[in-house]
Amino acid sequence: MSILCCPECYATGLKLAEDSKEGLCSNLCVTCSCGFMTGFTSTPKESKKFSLNTLLVFGLRLIGRGFTADLEVMTQYCKMCELNVKREHVCSNYKGYSGNMEAVGAFRIFERSRIKRDLQDTEYYGDVDSKGFVQVKDIYFENSVTKLECIGRIQKE
Repeated sequence: MSILCCPECYATGLKLAEDSKEGLCSNLCVTCSCGFMTGFTSTPKESKKFSLNTLLVFGLRLIGRGFTADLEVMTQYCKMCELNVKREHVCSNYKGYSGNMEAVGAFRIFERSRIKRDLQDTEYYGDVDSKGFVQVKDIYFENSVTKLECIGRIQKE
């Protein structure tokens, strides 16, 4: 266990106080009775802005744009059925050609967004050869969804 002491007089009993606030970030000050004082922030600054505040604004902008992240795990295989497990369970959730899974999954995600969240997704992120986009581009009305192509993890501008 370490004890925090003053670097000038080596006394313990330093006081920590909040000097000021900027958004969610605090400027903190450590003082000693000998007159020593130093300050630091609760979150680092990046480009003259506190990173926590920047991340919060970015997150709120995504929410304000109606950004949703959803996932549909699809399988044609059921391990419980293979092992003859006599218990009620959800079996495979897809029957058909495996090359068509992406398109069916994209459609299910867009439908779920509309039904459960009353949202209409307007952008589809996918690979150049994405089959899912063809399935959802006219889901609400003609050309209601635009495609933003990704190469690996890099979005084309």
